[in-house]
Amino acid sequence: MRQSAPLRFALVGVANTAVGYAVILLLHYGLGLQPLLANVGGYVIGGGVSYVLNRRFSFGSSRPHAQALPRFIGAVAISFGVNLLVLRLALMVPNLPVAVAQAIAIASYMVVFYLISRFFVFGRRARVPGR
Repeated sequence: MRQSAPLRFALVGVANTAVGYAVILLLHYGLGLQPLLANVGGYVIGGGVSYVLNRRFSFGSSRPHAQALPRFIGAVAISFGVNLLVLRLALMVPNLPVAVAQAIAIASYMVVFYLISRFFVFGRRARVPGR
């Protein structure tokens, strides 16, 4: 039985996080890159894994890369913006632990990123009349 798109999306999230983290460690400890550069490298590679796996495994999209990739980058940017906004608001709640505020912000990122990915980035292309 095939898993649902949200479950596949979550599995891809675990995979791209593991790959990104492994790359960060390899770049820092293995190649001696500074932590910030290693972090950027890990996020770029993890993002690539996320794009490829979400495109095929999570959403089974046939949208051309020329359309999907810029949308994917935009989805990441928008989702991260929502994450920062939610974090800022959560940190204003009296007595809310920072770890809880971060968890709420991460959840907001995941929900927004899933919805944008499903309906805009990898969603079915509109059919062209006559084709």
